[in-house]
Amino acid sequence: MSANNFIKYWRNTLADAARIEIKLEGKALFLKNCTVDVESGQVAIQQANQLIDREEQRINYEKGIENREHEDWQSLDEVQILISSFLVSPIPEYIKIVGEEGPFYPFWIKAILNRQGNLRPDDDTFPYIPRVHLEPQINEKVNFIFSDVDTIDKVYADAFTEKSWPQYWDYLKSIFKESTGQPLESYKPENFLVSQENTIVINNIIRNPADGIIQLYDFLLKSEKTPRLLHNICSRQEEPLKPLLSIEDFEAASLNHLGQMGHEHPLSVSQRRSLYHFNTLKDGSILAVNGPPGTGKTTLLQSIVANEVVLSAIEGDRPRIIVACSTNNQAVTNIIDSFRNVKARQGILYKRWIPEITSFGLYLPSKSKNIDPKVIYYKGLFDEGIHKKIENHAFVDEARKVYCQNFFEHTGLASTVNEIVEYLQDELKQRNGNLIHGVELWRKFKSIPNQIRLLGADNSNLFSGGTLNISALSGIEDNLLELEKKFSSYLDTESIWIKMFSFFKFVKEKRATRLKQIFRECLVDYAVINFYRIDSFHQFFDQRLSLVKSIRQTSNAWTDWKKQHSISGDPPNDEAGFKKEKSLFFYDELEVSLKNEMFYLATHYWEGRWILETERVLAEERLFKNGQVDSLMRFQRLAMLTPCFVSTFYMAPKFFTYSKFVKKLLTRNVFEAPPLLESIDLLIVDEAGQVSPEVGAATFALAKRAIVVGDTKQIEPVWSVPQKIDHANLHRYELVSTKEDFIKIDELQSKGFLGSSGSVMMLAQKSSCYRVNSRTERGLLLTEHRRCFDEIIEYCNKLAYDGLLEPMKGKARDVLFEPMKFIPVDGESFKDGSSRTNSLEAIEIAKWLQLNSNRIVNNHQDRENAEALRENRKPKIVTLSEIVGIITPFKGQKLMIKSALKKNSIDTSGLTIGTVHALQGAERPIILFSSVYGKNNMGGGYFFDKGVNMLNVAVSRAKENFIVFGCPEVFQGSNGTPSSLLYKHIERVENILV
Repeated sequence: MSANNFIKYWRNTLADAARIEIKLEGKALFLKNCTVDVESGQVAIQQANQLIDREEQRINYEKGIENREHEDWQSLDEVQILISSFLVSPIPEYIKIVGEEGPFYPFWIKAILNRQGNLRPDDDTFPYIPRVHLEPQINEKVNFIFSDVDTIDKVYADAFTEKSWPQYWDYLKSIFKESTGQPLESYKPENFLVSQENTIVINNIIRNPADGIIQLYDFLLKSEKTPRLLHNICSRQEEPLKPLLSIEDFEAASLNHLGQMGHEHPLSVSQRRSLYHFNTLKDGSILAVNGPPGTGKTTLLQSIVANEVVLSAIEGDRPRIIVACSTNNQAVTNIIDSFRNVKARQGILYKRWIPEITSFGLYLPSKSKNIDPKVIYYKGLFDEGIHKKIENHAFVDEARKVYCQNFFEHTGLASTVNEIVEYLQDELKQRNGNLIHGVELWRKFKSIPNQIRLLGADNSNLFSGGTLNISALSGIEDNLLELEKKFSSYLDTESIWIKMFSFFKFVKEKRATRLKQIFRECLVDYAVINFYRIDSFHQFFDQRLSLVKSIRQTSNAWTDWKKQHSISGDPPNDEAGFKKEKSLFFYDELEVSLKNEMFYLATHYWEGRWILETERVLAEERLFKNGQVDSLMRFQRLAMLTPCFVSTFYMAPKFFTYSKFVKKLLTRNVFEAPPLLESIDLLIVDEAGQVSPEVGAATFALAKRAIVVGDTKQIEPVWSVPQKIDHANLHRYELVSTKEDFIKIDELQSKGFLGSSGSVMMLAQKSSCYRVNSRTERGLLLTEHRRCFDEIIEYCNKLAYDGLLEPMKGKARDVLFEPMKFIPVDGESFKDGSSRTNSLEAIEIAKWLQLNSNRIVNNHQDRENAEALRENRKPKIVTLSEIVGIITPFKGQKLMIKSALKKNSIDTSGLTIGTVHALQGAERPIILFSSVYGKNNMGGGYFFDKGVNMLNVAVSRAKENFIVFGCPEVFQGSNGTPSSLLYKHIERVENILV
């Protein structure tokens, strides 16, 4: 079975999942009977503005902004739309037979509409064709068939590469005819009526962002060879396990960790272990890092990026291309924010030396996405982005001046950019050499106990707790010198007759007896001395005094090195040493000092390289070249300033392509856009437990190595393919022999391959060569939890992590409420469409907040004021939305709670209210949980008990307080479930506090 079988399976799973029917009922963001000239690409201006105004209002209302005069009101000049130029309805006679009424919209044109009514092609140019109207069909109630999957997939490969609307319209007409066998203008399906009526829909109702992934899969299927990293992901075999690095190995491993982005905190033990194991990876390898909530995944990823920046600067060839991906915009936003908000030390070294560059991350969004002005982004070579500001002669000239001025401020040296770059690299190499020398000195220092044993001294007196007793060593040295002096004096005063007749035994005995009397004062073991041979004494003194000198020099060298680098601690020799509380170790201290400094030296090295490289590209007029070499160099150039590119899995494949000439026609040249396979040096996957395999796997073809961070015990992917269809696809693409081959299906499911149940995290675990222990999933594990008070995370630890988490924050202190609390509500829940609500519970939450919100805000404002005073800065104004989050399993309850809060005059703007997805990757001091179910639901299954995931995520969002509003009987009556465990845990915590 080849990787191509999985590629075909994932490609078509994605295609099946993406094409959802667009229903207009209940949608406000559409217009029917629009005035549209589809040939010229023009919409009536009044209708265009009507649609854009509605979308502008929607996105602001979602953020809680209702007043157009509000300073944060977001204005729109254009929107993504879908246009249907016709609709299909069954003829009356046919309705009577099949009961299917319509209308249906089988062919949607993707476009971008501006306020002047002008249309231009969207970046996703292939028309939107709902899967429901394609054969093969599994829904017996669907009778209108537009085309079939194989035909659509075939014509999908005909990419549109031009820019003008008339050319796009011609392309669309050709796609339509290839799909249906009929011209668009005269389309007439049997038993159905076609009405020529223009309908425009704002393209937020349904998006098909997966086109870039599908195109990448299509290219891979035509390729002769599968890229190594993707081949690894596609392997059904688990990677053979390798032994973990020992504590002894950490010393050598630390030499491959040279850069640290932050300076406030060192890596935790498990973060460091993960980084060191990652550094052992070769090209084609994957490391999974299991990251439970609050264990510092972001810090680990920052450290990995910083380290790659320094390593590549020392090598001096080219920067690493690093791409961090996840499946949704919230996860991507969290990554972007982490690279934008790195806290730096004071001083010119720790500032950026190039204007306009305010982040270590570069966002790669879609062309139509509205971007926060504070975020650095790149939308494409000919589109908006930071490159438009900085890749020109004027900016480069200014950047050169600022760069040289900053270097002069740092060093006092007036230099050219070339000289600065060389100087900075030399500084990095010198510091790297210092680290290597330091580890060598430490290894020698560790040999001191062995040297003491050779010396024959008392180890416990001379070397205890990793410290050499210099005074005791000097005492031994003085003792040896004194003995040597007495020995020499004895020989000098020895009778001439003893010297002459020393070959006689009785004479030897007499001399030996006298010398033994002298050596009774010796502080080291002297059993090795042959008292009948004078040369044995000389050898003894020479060796022992040499050992004393060596021990002293070894100790002094290590002490001097530590003093030179402001290091106070030694590397721990065992696991217990790492676990000591409040102890600073060698690794910790280097990470927040020397390795942080090296990261900024490397940052400025690459800034200088960017100036030189951009000058060259401008001089050679290669800025807008888009071939394979130039495209790759463009990303390398951007990586010199922003070392981590951040994108979703849907967008990344669209960026990492190049332009390839295919042929010349009479009127134009034809190009295609192949992917830049294996161009990414490192792929970082964040929140990998949320990424379904068909969405994430393709991007591995673009990379050489991958670190995959996530947690299968938190939020799962949103799987879009039903299990039956999924199993049928497995059979169709020859991954199983029959649809009922459940043994093989179970195997594939357990390893994360399936589009109906798998994840990229599970695939990465299968592909990892390390495992912490038999109780954990494959891969490394982050264990130190610092977000929640111990009473809170203890529940998650028992529920999902087998007690492996190490709470580091401590017991609850200085808080307004109990860390875990249950507030009984005697209400009933009711079905609300496909959702569920409990009005009494919503009212109780509103009452609780009305009663406590002022106390909560005042308490946290006092804390902020005190912290600002300590940090000598102006305090921020604290709002309720920063402190409290409200989680509920049901979207209907979310609306019910919002309504109740507004009725109680509680400001909901910015307040996070929703399902666990709303706070995935985030946290709040106080989390309120609305469980919704009431006594009328007793005995049924509960949504939050389907697995550990929902309550694990909900509880672990709370830093200080987790408060449940619900029916006690619901929680009490479900033994062994996550909810019953939660209720018992809260009872236990409350009883302890009483």
